[in-house]
Amino acid sequence: MREQNIYDNQKFFEEYQNMRNSLSANELIEMPQLLELIGDVTNLSILDLGCGTGGHDRKFIEMGAKRVVGVDLSSNMINEENKNTSSNKIEYKIMSMNDIDQLGEKFDLVVSSLAIHYVEDYDSLCKKVYHILNDGGRFIFSHGHPMDSCAILQDYANNFVIINDKKYFLISDYNNEGKRISHWFVDGVETYHRNMSHLVNGLIDAGFQLEHMAESYATKEIIKIKPKYKEQNDHSYYVYFKCKKEYSKN
Repeated sequence: MREQNIYDNQKFFEEYQNMRNSLSANELIEMPQLLELIGDVTNLSILDLGCGTGGHDRKFIEMGAKRVVGVDLSSNMINEENKNTSSNKIEYKIMSMNDIDQLGEKFDLVVSSLAIHYVEDYDSLCKKVYHILNDGGRFIFSHGHPMDSCAILQDYANNFVIINDKKYFLISDYNNEGKRISHWFVDGVETYHRNMSHLVNGLIDAGFQLEHMAESYATKEIIKIKPKYKEQNDHSYYVYFKCKKEYSKN
């Protein structure tokens, strides 16, 4: 199964880094809300899927995690991680999320930040995550909100009109799941749209107990810092899931 490795496109990677170095929605909204959902990681072994430049992984070690393995398809990302990381408790691997069953070890926690929407076979990934978790382990991740990705457009990130300083979004093709191709820094960026019931049922069908689901929002403090994020009151950018692998009865 071929995966697009867009983060090794140098123009894309440089633009992405510029965005992450500013007060982006990732820094102000997604990252704090995901970390709040993750909670205490003391003495946990953690697998980070689509680990990016490793910011979460360094944070996990600061929070008391025992060990972190970060996997990412992009050599650009892994190179940045290795430059920024000195802890011997963190290991990075250039690897597709589809291949995590080849790691040969189990984890207490699997996390992912805005990476799973790049994976075509979500259901298979959920099953692989379930099998590499220890009993009682958790799978916690953020995903692009399906209300954002549903429209089949070349630039679905801008599928809106502005009327009286308020954004109105085009909601179409919500149940027509599959690949979406858009312009984000460069043309031809591939992601996969799934409706909300698919996101939930993929976890349940894999054997997980769904503990919590949340949609992103912007606090008054965030809106003061960056007023454009008031549009979170009209639609969420992200959705978060927290689920658990139950203890074996054997």
